[in-house]
This record gives sequence, C-alpha cells and structure tokens, in this order.
Amino acid sequence: MDATAPELVPLNMGGALNQPALSPDGSRIVVTPLEKRLKAYKLFQELSARGTSTREMVCTVSRRSGVSRSAVYTWTKGTSPFGKRCGRVIRTKELFYVIGALLGDGCIYRWKNHYQIWLLGEKEFCTKYAKRVSACTSHTTAKPYPYRGRNVWFVHFQCAELYFLIKEIREQLRILTKLLRRGRRSVNALQLIEGFFDAEGCVKVIKEKVRRTPKINLDICNTNRALLLLIGRELKSTLGVEARFTSQWISPDRKVSHHLRIYKKSAIRKFLLHVPTIKLKPEKERYVENWLGKNR
Repeated sequence: MDATAPELVPLNMGGALNQPALSPDGSRIVVTPLEKRLKAYKLFQELSARGTSTREMVCTVSRRSGVSRSAVYTWTKGTSPFGKRCGRVIRTKELFYVIGALLGDGCIYRWKNHYQIWLLGEKEFCTKYAKRVSACTSHTTAKPYPYRGRNVWFVHFQCAELYFLIKEIREQLRILTKLLRRGRRSVNALQLIEGFFDAEGCVKVIKEKVRRTPKINLDICNTNRALLLLIGRELKSTLGVEARFTSQWISPDRKVSHHLRIYKKSAIRKFLLHVPTIKLKPEKERYVENWLGKNR
C-alpha cells in the first residue's frame, strides 16, 4: 500500500460515482447494492420478530426490496447480508477500543463503493489502534503509515460492517449503550474509555509559581455533548470516577467545546491504573508521580 493518503470523497459529496442509478421503470435508486441489502435485511428482521412464516418473509422482502428470493432465504439459515468480501466485525473487547478511537479521531468514507475507515493521529496512537483493529475485524491486518507532508500518521482499511456500525452509532448513540451490555460491560466500557481518551484525552501538567509541585488533571474534550456525557456515565459506573462536565465557546463561528475533567488525586490514580493510555508520556510520568505522591 502506498503510504500517501489519497484525496477522498466524503459521504455527502456528489460526483458520477455517487449518482443514483435508474430502475427499469425510470425511478431513481438512491442506495448502493450493499445498502439496499442492509435495508432489506432490517425488514427481514422485523418480520422475523413478528413470527412471520419463512415463505411469507422471503416473498415479502424480495417483492419490496428487489433482493432475490434465494438471497433472502439464506438469511433464514443465518448468513449475513454483508457477504464475504465486504469486511466483517468480530465481537471482541478490542472492538470497543476501536469504536472509542474512531468516535474521537476517526473518519468513515464511501469512495468508489468501497467502505473505508480512516484514523489519523500520532504514531504511537495509530500503532496501538492498528493492533486492536486487526484483532476485531476479519481479513484485516491494519498498519500505520506516515502521512506525507504532514506531522501525523494514519491507518486505513476497508470494512463495510464497521463502517455502518460507526455510522449508526453517530446517528443513534443508544446503539452503543446496547452494545456495551453484551458480554462483560465493565470490560467493554474500559476499552471504550481507553480508545476515546487516547483520541481526545490529555494528561495536563499545570505549572504555577505558587506551586512547588505542578498540579495534574485529566481532560477529555469533544464537541458531541451526548457522547461525552455517555463516557462520563461509564467512568462513574465502571471505576467510580466522578468527572466534572463543563462547556465553553471557542469562538463565535465554531461549535461549543465540551470537557470532562478529573481533578481528585484518588480518581486520577484509579483512572491511570485501569486505563493504560498513550497520553501519559514519559516526560509527564515524573510530574504525575510527584503530584499523586504529595501528602499521600
């Protein structure tokens, strides 16, 4: 793979590749084949939940969506509408780290009908993320690359299921809450927090003349208020850590910046013990140790 990131076409942009096709009757089809199958699969799941017979489900879904009856019938046997080549997600704890990282510093793009996942950041972050991605997606061996001409690294791969999962979570955050409940919630939540903190967090060293020992606090910043509140709730329920929520305007023409800040020494100690973040750099470790050890 070329280590130079190409210019991509974002989801909401036009262009010939994204122009809707025409059906035989002249009406416009506004979805790609994969998106069409996924829409049909949702109808299939709804009918299945109602106890609809197999024959009726197959006929109804095929008639309404245009997906072949044979394809719909295979869904009754447990196959996936994603197929074998689109990229699949493996439900492991690492998936929640990946979700957290992507909600912080990730981008999803549909380009030439390929469902692409991008993450940009420092080398250490991208290297860590690439390992987690490789553990929770099928047929994916992700690697970090330097972004030519910029002081940043990136990880790029294709995975349709992860693309749609992140897209749905961004649109409906309650989907993430439901996912956290599957399996061991505390483990899932810690992975989510770790990924999000690696993307959006900061270990702040506050040096003041009145202090001999620089003060430490942990700060997580994002413009999505609901997402930040969710992270705060998971911190409280999983670690018993209380984070203070604040909001501030950066400038009149920009969004509000929301913050979760952790000030208490006991909370900082517990957080850093259970969340092995890359944001605790070697040059900051001494300051953290001094602050946490003061008047212990």
